[in-house]
Amino acid sequence: MQVGNAEKLLLQKIAGNDQQSFQVLFDTWWEPMFQYAFKVLQNRHDAEEVVQDFFIHFWNKRHELPELQSLSAYLFAALKNRILNHLAKKKYPVTSLDELYNNESDFSPAKGLEQKETDSTLRSLVSMLPNKMKQVYELHQFSGLSVTEIANATGNSEQTVRNQLNTAVKKLSMVWKAELLSLIVFYFF
Repeated sequence: MQVGNAEKLLLQKIAGNDQQSFQVLFDTWWEPMFQYAFKVLQNRHDAEEVVQDFFIHFWNKRHELPELQSLSAYLFAALKNRILNHLAKKKYPVTSLDELYNNESDFSPAKGLEQKETDSTLRSLVSMLPNKMKQVYELHQFSGLSVTEIANATGNSEQTVRNQLNTAVKKLSMVWKAELLSLIVFYFF
């Protein structure tokens, strides 16, 4: 879809510092962009903040706007990038796997299927860890061995086992977040 003459004129006026034209753009696109951001972020405050930041950035860069083929495609692509940046900056609490597995009060057949998929994904991510780290993580997470038991079984010190577990959890968390982010991008964009 090509940018129409009215949209081209509107963008030219905005580039020429016409605040009324910017207000028209803002009034036209605020709600659809907010709805899009809210659908992804599931948080009204965050969605409002991301859209507001986008429009401030748009106004500040009005002189540098590229030649647009589609105004709506440009606006939503730029908003998508802002949302991804927002998600990357946001620090989400990491729940231990034990807490997730032990909370069975919410169990349902659908959750059982999700659990199998989660286990499968986790095992495939664990398989990418270095061999010794993978062995330590599997013994702890899947076999339920304590740090002391793993140290005795592997011949490593307890501190080495703790270090390997901590490193494994950090690596898996990073990969897991990347997987989750790619699923969000795939699902919503």
